[in-house]
Amino acid sequence: MKNTFLNRVSAERKVLKVVNTLFPGNLQLAGLSQAALRRWESAVGQSRVGNVLPLLMDLAEQCQRLSDRSNETFMPIEKEQAIKINEQLEVLALELSRCR
Repeated sequence: MKNTFLNRVSAERKVLKVVNTLFPGNLQLAGLSQAALRRWESAVGQSRVGNVLPLLMDLAEQCQRLSDRSNETFMPIEKEQAIKINEQLEVLALELSRCR
């Protein structure tokens, strides 16, 4: 699996879908940038989502790596990274369900 911008967008959409299915309207997460995560935390309330924010930040970093093309020719993304993201999405969904 090669590093591409499309892989990043696809992974980010999966993360946003998990979050936004549980938080409607104005409480939806707009993106995975640090600023977007902080705005979302502020809107939802740190006490409700403080425990999932580190997981979201880690997922955001992993999604960013998916579009880092600097090593693409020499080091394609391993399937393990895609598996790790999917596993973390399951953990995220479980943690978010507890926040409601």
